[in-house]
Amino acid sequence: MTGRVEGKRALVTGGARGIGRACARRLAEEGADVAVIDIATDVATVPYAGARPEQLESIAAEITRLGRRAMARIADVSKSESIDAVVAEMVTGWGGVDILVAAAGIDSWGNAWELDEPAWQRMIDVNLGGVWRAAKAVSPAMIRQNSGAMVLIGSVLSHRANKLFAHYTAAKHGVLGLARAFALELGPFMVRVNSVAPTVVPTDMVMSQAYLDMVAGHPGATVEEIRSLYLARRALPVPWVEPVDIANAVLFLASDEARYITGISLPVDLGSLLK
Repeated sequence: MTGRVEGKRALVTGGARGIGRACARRLAEEGADVAVIDIATDVATVPYAGARPEQLESIAAEITRLGRRAMARIADVSKSESIDAVVAEMVTGWGGVDILVAAAGIDSWGNAWELDEPAWQRMIDVNLGGVWRAAKAVSPAMIRQNSGAMVLIGSVLSHRANKLFAHYTAAKHGVLGLARAFALELGPFMVRVNSVAPTVVPTDMVMSQAYLDMVAGHPGATVEEIRSLYLARRALPVPWVEPVDIANAVLFLASDEARYITGISLPVDLGSLLK
């Protein structure tokens, strides 16, 4: 089947790379016009490099080559005015918003009692607050249309905890709560809100040397070493899922194939939650 979101207008946050980029591409491949936003810079509390403006520009070029309208804007999801401005531009130029994919996110780590205030606050502002701001920004347009689909990117840590990730776990638990709350409140307007819960995805975040060393517990960790550690945590004999696997789940939940599904969290986790 092709054209699963033909003619829809989508907003993807955190779309310059990783999961967000894969979602933007899949939605465009299936017929959507896509607006992509990203902060496109380093973040002070994050121990790996951030996305870059040229990555944001390149995904817009990909969308255009697929024959769809594209919009790429630098925006910070921790600031309501940033997202509101892009949504207003979509409504004025494209006539509305049909799909939201809230994929913007950051990572950092440390013992819960040793996290400093900036690391905690930035995590909550981006990974939870940014999702709320994006959902809040598109809600009026979707209510007016009496239709829409939001897919909020959570995590397996929406359902359980990992050591060293108290702030990330708190934020991702919150994303699941937000999805359920928005689903309940927007249901009367035929707006569906769901979450996808990925396990490890080999993005720039997860494949940074700092992250590999944290997982292994020593400096100089290799990808092969980390692969073995992850394999032990899966029900399926695969260490991680690819960004496109998350994008395919997002596409399903955003499409009419899932027209009566709302308020759920869909794990794409290789059976990690079983172990």
